[in-house]
Amino acid sequence: MASKRTITKKGPDKRRKAKSALKLSKKAKAEVATLLKRNQAGTITRAELETVLEEVDQRLKRLLGFIRHLL
Repeated sequence: MASKRTITKKGPDKRRKAKSALKLSKKAKAEVATLLKRNQAGTITRAELETVLEEVDQRLKRLLGFIRHLL
């Protein structure tokens, strides 16, 4: 007799995506902390700061996509 289940499990896929979201979050936090230290020390130019902040913003947008997909 065949199994009655036709839908595959979604648990591991969601878990993997949650881990990816946490990884992106940790990277973004670390990057912002580094930027704050460099900005306070005066070792980063305004242009560099804006460029890196844009990259962090892109990561956070990806993170929001992951979170929306998980919910």
